[in-house]
Amino acid sequence: MNQANAFEHIGAARQYEGTLRIDIKTMQAVVARSDVTRLLDHWPVDIFDISDVMKTAGNPSPVGKAWITRSGKAVMYVINGIKYVSPLAQVKGAITGERKYANVSIMREITGAVPVLSSLPVAEVAA
Repeated sequence: MNQANAFEHIGAARQYEGTLRIDIKTMQAVVARSDVTRLLDHWPVDIFDISDVMKTAGNPSPVGKAWITRSGKAVMYVINGIKYVSPLAQVKGAITGERKYANVSIMREITGAVPVLSSLPVAEVAA
């Protein structure tokens, strides 16, 4: 069985008053102002639900983590057990104000047959 990832655009990450706000279809999340520089320094940081921040008077429990991938090309987010990703160059641009936002895509694992990339006939082998 083969496995692949598919990416589906689902939201945006924006700089908002020094924080990194992650707007996805189902919720709004945030990386704290003090953690944005830690994230860019390649440290994993907590993600919080914006509604929890307001309800708990600034002492929420984290709903996920964000980190820069080993390749250094993307920012991974895990929010409530779901994996999301943004291109690091876009996140940096959003934080510095060069871009309005960074794309956020959901990662879906696809299991099963991988699409055939050529039209050559495949020989059958007896088992």
